[in-house]
Formats: sequence, C-alpha cells, structure tokens
Amino acid sequence: MEPLALERKRILVIVYGHIADTIAAIPAVRSLRAAYPSALIDVLALESAQPILGPCPYIDKLITWQDFRHKGQPIDKLEKLGVIASLAWSLKRNAYDATLVFHRSSGAMRKLAALIGSPIRVGSSAGGDHYTHPVAPVTAVESSREENRRILEAIGIQDDAGEVELWTQGRDAAWAASFLGNHRAPRVGIHPGSDWSCQQWLPERFAEVARNLQAATGASVITTGTEGEMELEAQIVRGMSQAPVRACGQTSFGQFVELVRKLDLLISVNSGAAAIARAVGTPAVVLLGLEDPRYTGVSDGLALTVIQPQIAAQGGNWCEFGRWGVLSGCNSPMCRGLGGLAGIDPPAVTSAAIRLLHAGTLAH
Repeated sequence: MEPLALERKRILVIVYGHIADTIAAIPAVRSLRAAYPSALIDVLALESAQPILGPCPYIDKLITWQDFRHKGQPIDKLEKLGVIASLAWSLKRNAYDATLVFHRSSGAMRKLAALIGSPIRVGSSAGGDHYTHPVAPVTAVESSREENRRILEAIGIQDDAGEVELWTQGRDAAWAASFLGNHRAPRVGIHPGSDWSCQQWLPERFAEVARNLQAATGASVITTGTEGEMELEAQIVRGMSQAPVRACGQTSFGQFVELVRKLDLLISVNSGAAAIARAVGTPAVVLLGLEDPRYTGVSDGLALTVIQPQIAAQGGNWCEFGRWGVLSGCNSPMCRGLGGLAGIDPPAVTSAAIRLLHAGTLAH
C-alpha cells in the first residue's frame, strides 16, 4: 500500500499517556516525518510530555493540555465532555487534513478525533468511532509501539524499526557529570517510584539490595525520583548501611536522562525510568508485578533483566478498588508491594544486578 497523499498537508497526531507511552510514540512520529517531509505535523499531548516531545525535530508544533483532573469522580463524564469540546473547538480551526490517534486510544481521544473532523481519521477502533481508517484491536496484548506501527500501516507507512530517541541539552550532561563527581564505579541507580503504588516494591527490600550491592561490588548507589517520591527515598535510605547519592526531586527531565545515561546499572519498577534506560542504553533490572510486560514492550535482553514472580500476568483492571484503567495514577500507601511485587525476593534482584554489572565490565 502506498502512503496516502498527505505531502504538503497538515497532520495532527494525538499522543495521550504517561512517559513510557509518550516515548513509544517517538519512532512513529519519526517514521511519519520521513514519509511526509514537507507536511506540517502537530502533536497534541499532555503537559508532562513537553520535555520529551518539545525538542523533537520531527514535529512542527507541540500543543499541550492538562489531563482530566476528576477521573473516577461523579463529575468525571461532565468534565471530559467540556475538555474535549474545548480542545476540539480550538483544534478544528487548524483545518487538519488528517488526525492520527496513537496507542490504545481512550474513548475521550476517539471522540476528540471525531469532533475535529479531519477528512482522514486513523486510530485503533472496534467500530463506531467515525474513523476513516480504523485499525482493528488485536486479541493479543501488544505494546504501544506495536500498536502505533499498525496505525501507520493503515495509511501506508512502515515503522522505521529504529531506536527510540531522547533529546537533551549540553548543560544537562554537564550537570549530571558535576552531580556525580568522582563517585566510584560501579554507579547503580535505584528508582523506586511509579504513578501507581501497586507497581512499587517495598522500600526495605530496595534497601536490602542496595546494602548487598555496596558490600559485594563497592557500588555507589544513586537514588532517583520525583519530588513527590522523596519520602519513599527517605525510607530506603534509612535502611541502608552507607548513605547513597540522593537525586530524588533534584533533576529536570533532561538532567534525569543524562544521569541515567551515566549509570552502570538502573534498578527500577516498571515505570518511565525503565523506558529511559532502554532508550539511552543503560543496563537495567526491571521489577514487575501483575501487569503484562507486553504492554510496555519490556523483555529480557543482553542489557535488561525483567524479574516477575511466577504468577499469571493480568491485563485489564485487576485493581481490587477499581482504579486501574480509570485513573492516571494512584499512590495509596496500602497498595505498595501488592500487585505481585511482594513475591520478588531481594537476593534475586541482587544476583541479576551483579550479573549485569559483570557483563558490563566484560564489555568494557
């Protein structure tokens, strides 16, 4: 199938999701630009995507908006109706020739595409969403990148199969080098936080792994995370025998990317940090609970080890409180270590980390 005749046209790409989903959209946007070098390509994404997509050279304009603030609450539907109507009114004036909705498009994003009313509308749909080029959902679990690939194929474009790119500035790399200073190698990062507390491992177990690695390898441990995760960091630090380098709440996105790039190993839960480690080539140990790793494309490899207890991965809404798939995140402390993560033992994580560190030493 030949690409649709969209050269010198105006294209809108809707990217809705967390950091990992946003990063997964980069190869698709790059492939779209390669197919239409003279088209005007705008991307609509959440404000949190600004540091990821703002520097992207493959788009002409990044349009950001705040996420829905009342998900799961009684006014949820009313809020979504108002926000989507407002976005559609604003975007419709741009007279886009095509609108593409990437990765597991929510009902709200499908309605938005319909209201914008571009002559060509593409996205994943089982029908009834007024797409001109609907992409049938598959029965098997697939990653965001794989779904984006099928969406591009619907208009005759092939994913370039290239690596994910992230863009930072020279001052970000300089900051990371200065921050780490002369701390000895190996440098091991611990990133315990995620948007969902049920995806977080218990702090005392992270602390045990840190102690073991310090004793066995002489590692410099660097704790990372957002400002909102500083209490989680403090709980881990209290369980360590040697103080780590504490970076939680101290980095911009670009600084965090460069910090991860300079690590010899990152240990994290299944979060945006793991996606960043894959993008910059830093070896990583990723801890998973009940979630299916295929959603984020996490898989064992030479530089990445996935540790998941011997339980059946569960897609969909496995949250006993009904929040999964409804909210954008949940930080209920009572759920930390649930979701299957309680079945992961620190010795297994320590062993996997030492193997990757040893493999990295041999590679060097």
